[in-house]
Amino acid sequence: MLTKENLILSLDMGTSNIKGAIFNESGKQLAIESIEYYLKTPAENIVENDVTEYWDKVKKILHKLSIKLHDRIRSVNAIVTSSQGETLVPVDEHMEPLRDAIVWIDMRSTTEAKEILGRFDLNEMYKKTGYPEVDPSWPATRILWLKKNEPDIFSKTCKFLLLHDYILYKLSGDIVGEATTYNSSYYYDIIKLEYLHDVLDFIGTSEEKLPEVVKSGTVIGNITKEVAEATGLEPGTRVIAGALDQVCGAVGAGNISEGISTETTGSAFAMVVSTDKPVIDYKYKLPCILHAVPGKYGLMPYSSTGGMVLKWFKDNFCKEESKEALRLGQSVFKLLDKQAQAIKPGCEGLTMLPFLTGALFPEYDPLAKAVFFGIGINHNKAHFIRSILESLAFMMKNDIEAINKIGISVKKVISLGGGATSDLWSQIKADVCNVNIEIPSYTEAALLGAAIIGGISLGFYDDYSEACKKIVKIKKVFVPDKSNELIYRNNFKKYKELYKRLKGFF
Repeated sequence: MLTKENLILSLDMGTSNIKGAIFNESGKQLAIESIEYYLKTPAENIVENDVTEYWDKVKKILHKLSIKLHDRIRSVNAIVTSSQGETLVPVDEHMEPLRDAIVWIDMRSTTEAKEILGRFDLNEMYKKTGYPEVDPSWPATRILWLKKNEPDIFSKTCKFLLLHDYILYKLSGDIVGEATTYNSSYYYDIIKLEYLHDVLDFIGTSEEKLPEVVKSGTVIGNITKEVAEATGLEPGTRVIAGALDQVCGAVGAGNISEGISTETTGSAFAMVVSTDKPVIDYKYKLPCILHAVPGKYGLMPYSSTGGMVLKWFKDNFCKEESKEALRLGQSVFKLLDKQAQAIKPGCEGLTMLPFLTGALFPEYDPLAKAVFFGIGINHNKAHFIRSILESLAFMMKNDIEAINKIGISVKKVISLGGGATSDLWSQIKADVCNVNIEIPSYTEAALLGAAIIGGISLGFYDDYSEACKKIVKIKKVFVPDKSNELIYRNNFKKYKELYKRLKGFF
């Protein structure tokens, strides 16, 4: 029996923070909580995190939301999940983690990626997995790495889970995976919706050591007694498998029909362009993914370093700005924006390549490094900040050009994530890409998208079209400033040429 108020709690497991929010049936946010965390980077290309930290922070968020809502917490019908992909969690027979999670931006398994590339026909795998290259971030490469480098952990592993699977298990007690999160595992067929047994054989594992994969929006069960007691949620609160965070973001922005485009500048950068069928293009090699909407797919060019580049710069070079932001009670990124605003488009010749953890589409170069080029005595910190913002816009322009070339017209982009809160960054993206950038009224679209997915599963809405029409609104539109067109066109050419010239040095 559904409760009277029909509330949904969304969880979003991001790369650098975990968020939770509660929405009513109209899509209004009633409460939100966010907890940041820091990843372990003990050596080059190694990125890990204590698995228990993820769960501890989820519990804290659930408890804080419960306190905020008081008695209304009883009206929460379900918890719906949105999650990063690729982060690998090996667990033993008691479902206890055997080691730290290997985070999705970890690049340790480049050798294993090459081995998989040498074993399988790339074009055939592209048709099955939707991915035209083998990247070290794919879980298949990590499992093979564990087999070779940590054989004791490998032999003790009862299940190879993704982070999404692990959180669903901790919430419900059931071992399941969600299909869109398996888009980039490289051992899941996104057309037939089944595991690829020849890949599993090659990397030394089997379907028995993986969870059952269910479709987005599947009701897994109810929260466990332990979760109810620890958080204050009702014991009958259901657990619903949402989707990959980028897919949830697309849903939360109303990106559910062919040709609609969203971009998310969070820790990572990604675009999602909805399609009515799988799009496999051997020339431009755009990644193709499952959508949360039944029968739909999407194109998803992305980079492992998006807003993370700005966060890295802030953490290492903006201590004074961070102190000032704390004193003023505002976001440090607002202060960085203010500095960058004073710099002219083009940064007086300063250009950045933002590849802190390698490059994905269209370069597919895990060895690529970040570069600031053209530094002169005329440049100060503000120039560097703006060059970061411009570099991410150039990355986005690369993606849009490829999408246009395969016959899908990108006339506007709905912008999401932390980057969408910056008017300056949104205007730069509009100017560089020569498209309108739309900002929805609610920019935490992954949380809202998870709520929409859950609401459809529970029967709050008839379908995605009805839900998005009712809930998603646009509040601001950034139109390209034609006076900046020439400078950005020239700088974009320099951005692309810079990578080509430096590729052999990485």
